[in-house]
Amino acid sequence: MKKIKAARRKVREPRFCFKTLSDVDVLDDGYKWRKYGQKVVKNTQHPRSYYRCTQDNCRVKKRVERLAEDPRMVITTYEGRHVHTPSQDEDDSSSSQLNNFFW
Repeated sequence: MKKIKAARRKVREPRFCFKTLSDVDVLDDGYKWRKYGQKVVKNTQHPRSYYRCTQDNCRVKKRVERLAEDPRMVITTYEGRHVHTPSQDEDDSSSSQLNNFFW
């Protein structure tokens, strides 16, 4: 009699993608990020950067890249949900509104 191995599937975290016109690659969203990688992307001269949230026990990842057709356009993809509130380093009201959007 053969033992049947149970197939383990990785649970995929929810993803959120935003397109923004910007000269800077990394936009301030209220959270603190650590860059852990960079990759060359086909058909574009701009690399893709990978970030992780610096908070303990938070597994959220962020991917930042420029659109090949329009290099002014920044595509930011978030994977997962934060298990904590955003950093309170800034007193800017526009950043706090953005923080409420992500939380």
